[in-house]
Amino acid sequence: MKPRSIRCMKFFLTLFNIIFIFFGLVLMAICVINMREKKSRPENQSALSRAVLSFLLTLGVGLLVTAVLGCIGALRENVKILYVHACFLIFLLSVEVLVGVGGAVLSAWMGGGNELRVQFYRNSTADDQGGDQQAFWDHLQSENQCCGIDGPQDYAIIHLEIPDSCCSRAHPLRQGGARRQLHSTCLADRSYYKTGCEQVLREKKTIKGNIFISTGIIFTLFEIVCIILAIFMARGVASERRKLQQTLQAHFET
Repeated sequence: MKPRSIRCMKFFLTLFNIIFIFFGLVLMAICVINMREKKSRPENQSALSRAVLSFLLTLGVGLLVTAVLGCIGALRENVKILYVHACFLIFLLSVEVLVGVGGAVLSAWMGGGNELRVQFYRNSTADDQGGDQQAFWDHLQSENQCCGIDGPQDYAIIHLEIPDSCCSRAHPLRQGGARRQLHSTCLADRSYYKTGCEQVLREKKTIKGNIFISTGIIFTLFEIVCIILAIFMARGVASERRKLQQTLQAHFET
């Protein structure tokens, strides 16, 4: 009968790798959905977002393959597969740490709202062909319940009227008399959004960043635990096999 320590390591290693398989499938599905959505809206697609999605998709595939190897190695108690599984996890962990540190440095270096501010002030120029910039800002303001960069006063700076996308009741309606009436009432009552979009987007970015960091730390700890379990289980299985072989050899010699 196998020692209890090997049985416990086998159980937890299999359990953690099943979690990794599920996480890898979810990550791949999210990346594919986002890629298809961005492909249908090329104007919202940037080289950086494509690179991030491609990296996450590759990470999901690598994690899925590594987790399957871990399950096979644990269930069959195959020493070689367990060592390969541990090596794959060490490689993935190294890549994740390098990309995470690089992403943090890049985010800190590029962490300004200048691009958003430039896009806003294009509303007052003739460069906005077909109202593309205003359409972008209408979607941004209604989606995030904000108005302008620092607030609705930004529209006075560029000599434009506060749009109906800054009014919660007017914008969802179709173009027509009711929409114009609610827009006028919104302007008269000053019931439009008072918060600037830069602040709202910064707060959302901070929340997403905290969630991403917390998830990354927890996931990294799981990977480290799996590496330790795989190595110790491989050594334990190899040691038990050597003991069994020595016992059998001694038995036959007697």
